[in-house]
Amino acid sequence: MTNIAVLLPYEDMVEKTWNIIRENHYEIEYVKVIESANAVNEARLAAQQGAEIIIARGYHAQLIRSYTNIPLVDMRYHAQEIGLLIQQAKKMSHKEHPVIGLAAFENTLCDLSSMGELFGVELLISYINRIEEVPDILYDMKKKGADCVIGGDTVCREAEKIGCFSIKFQATEESVRDAIERARSMAYAVENEKRNAAQFETVLDISFNGIIKINGAGRIIAINRLVENLLGKGMEEIKGELLFDIFPQFDRWIIDDILSGARENYSSAIELKGRNWMFLAAPIQFDGQVAGAILSLHAITEIFRKDRQLANDVRLHGYTAETRFKNIYTENSSMRAALNMAKEYSLSDSPVLIYAETGTEYYQIAEAIHNNSIRKGGPFVSVNINGLSEDKQMAVLFGDGRGLEAKNPYEKGAMIRANYGTIYIKDIDRLSIEAQYQVSRMILDGAVNRTDALPMENVDVRVIATTQKNLQLLANKGQFYEGLYYLMQGLVLEIPPINSRNEDLQYYIDRYFKEFCRKYNKYLVLSNGVRQKFQELRWKGNLLQLRSFLERLVLTATKRNITEQMIQKLYEGLYPYVGESGDGERIVVYKAEEALKISGLLEKYRGSRKLVAKELGISTTTLWRKMNKYGIESKYGVDE
Repeated sequence: MTNIAVLLPYEDMVEKTWNIIRENHYEIEYVKVIESANAVNEARLAAQQGAEIIIARGYHAQLIRSYTNIPLVDMRYHAQEIGLLIQQAKKMSHKEHPVIGLAAFENTLCDLSSMGELFGVELLISYINRIEEVPDILYDMKKKGADCVIGGDTVCREAEKIGCFSIKFQATEESVRDAIERARSMAYAVENEKRNAAQFETVLDISFNGIIKINGAGRIIAINRLVENLLGKGMEEIKGELLFDIFPQFDRWIIDDILSGARENYSSAIELKGRNWMFLAAPIQFDGQVAGAILSLHAITEIFRKDRQLANDVRLHGYTAETRFKNIYTENSSMRAALNMAKEYSLSDSPVLIYAETGTEYYQIAEAIHNNSIRKGGPFVSVNINGLSEDKQMAVLFGDGRGLEAKNPYEKGAMIRANYGTIYIKDIDRLSIEAQYQVSRMILDGAVNRTDALPMENVDVRVIATTQKNLQLLANKGQFYEGLYYLMQGLVLEIPPINSRNEDLQYYIDRYFKEFCRKYNKYLVLSNGVRQKFQELRWKGNLLQLRSFLERLVLTATKRNITEQMIQKLYEGLYPYVGESGDGERIVVYKAEEALKISGLLEKYRGSRKLVAKELGISTTTLWRKMNKYGIESKYGVDE
């Protein structure tokens, strides 16, 4: 049982306390009268002799709480005790409605909000923060007409000095009993916490998985030996540290969701110390509130253990994936959700289908999924079948028929080269129906043959594919093998285009702009409206288009300040709309009717914005904004 010590301010309270202990069979052996000057040392002495909870009152309790971290229960005056003292003070004043002053430390008093009304007195209550404040408190009470003051020893002494009647607080058995009961409740909670901690420590010690316990603020409370070995640090070294300072690999927004109650659980795959782990997180809930979380790490066993020869073969033929999830930047919530789902897909071995526009991060995500999976050590083989005939597609994917016996790795076919690893197929919708059928057989049976007449060869390959087409529509039209559609349509990712991710768009504008300014030794500045202009333009080629555009912009810029007009003019020049006429294709640059009207009026008034604005019925400022929007420049250079 948790040991309790009772430290009392007055000798006359000792007998009452022992009577209560004996009557109720409390297991308390430490009861002592102390003085204010020794309160802190007495509390420390009690702790040295085994006390784990201390009961004290008033100034003593305040001192112990301020200078030690020993659990403390305040002994409070009961309403019954205060009522008896007020009655005594009222008699002493010889007045029907006297003014009674009450000065005490706040931690000693109960709720006194209706006490004056009940006893027919005006009650002046002052809370003492420091003992040095008592003379000023009493002087103020006397100015307000206090007939009598109730307080402790110091209050009564100071009241006598200024000629004011005083009555000393007297503790009844009820206040002592209440304090002991509250201390016993605290002791029970401490015992439960000890028991829970011991149980949790046992779980930590015997677990084959890594376990991390954090509190509601995201700080580490406990780790087990596996995590200690993983970090090369003991629990005492990192206890109290923020989780993300020790484990930057964890997604902060996911942990925040767990701790806020927005998520009830989470699973993903992460890389720690060069090894892949299944990562699980769940909140600790207490009384309807999230008090922290338990995070567990389960080691993922790679299906492909590389010996030196195999490792050299993978590197020699370039069958490696470079990207990891930490290398893919985003601040956009939709992209974060896509990356989070991709991490979850890393735990599976089933095919993944990525819907994405040209120039988005689909290839990097495919590499990251591979590097975060049990196939991390195996080959990552990328295949692009665009423009290949049906026979050529079959040869590229499944080889020339010699299979594993082929000496040249490229004669084996991509599926065999990707054995124990991942094959990435770009634009899977462009595969021939025959090739689609063979891919579906490989996924289902784990075997490859070029035609049904050839012997099958067992392979273990995961498929990740991308497409820009709706495969369901193609399957409905008979242009995509229905069996493969249903195999691929399970683990699906949709990568949002850069135009829908303004945070990421601005990041990449800065990144590429700075990159090319350094490369071409130019110091250029983007005007305030340029970023908005970038957001208004359509980047169908996403990051590929954005990067090449910014290189051209920096390389050919003749002015230090880059303006909206310069952006619009370059964009229209590089990416005109290509229409068709009777003679074939021709470049047609379409402009909005408003843009054409403004250009015509500028020509009419030889560049006078004032006259153009007047005819349009708008201000010159509004006209200037519209000219920036459409990238209209006046060849006359008139600014009036």
